[in-house]
Amino acid sequence: MHGIKYKQFTLKQAYFENRSALHGINHTYRVMYHVQQIGLAAGLKHEILWAWCAAFIHDMARQHDGYCTEHGYWSAKTKLPLFEKLFIEEGVSPEGLEAIKLAVTNHSQAKEIAIDHPYYKTVALLKDADALDRVRISEHNLKIEMLRFPESKAMVEFAKKLFRRTDSLKLKNFAVLLKIAEEIRVADIQTS
Repeated sequence: MHGIKYKQFTLKQAYFENRSALHGINHTYRVMYHVQQIGLAAGLKHEILWAWCAAFIHDMARQHDGYCTEHGYWSAKTKLPLFEKLFIEEGVSPEGLEAIKLAVTNHSQAKEIAIDHPYYKTVALLKDADALDRVRISEHNLKIEMLRFPESKAMVEFAKKLFRRTDSLKLKNFAVLLKIAEEIRVADIQTS
């Protein structure tokens, strides 16, 4: 996807302020995957790369697993500078860095940005991808009507399967998650 070097986006526990399974490595990899799939299905372009990078850092500055509207801001402020060089090497423009900053900040807030905002699609893509992984909390935690892209709504059942298959694993890198996701897709095709 967009020539992203997946190996460069290998997560480490040390990147996270709160070393939690709920908002940690597996969750982050699933959100990154959902960004990619929603974005491709919706025909998005540069927004995929921007939201992918935003997904990579979105929960790194969380202090706890409870309700928190500030952790996005903290991640944008403290983690974006640490990974900015990597993002630029992957092709993120200065405009893209601003979109990433806004997406990360806004993902933990209920307030929506205007649909005509130049970074709306990037923000909405991260929010939908993050929301799809709410299935890890409970079957009823994901509010489908709140998803912004129709393509996101079509991915809910897949998101549940991906969570079930990866919940108890210790994912070493994104490529491992990608392989599992492909196995699920192949199984879905064979049973349909």
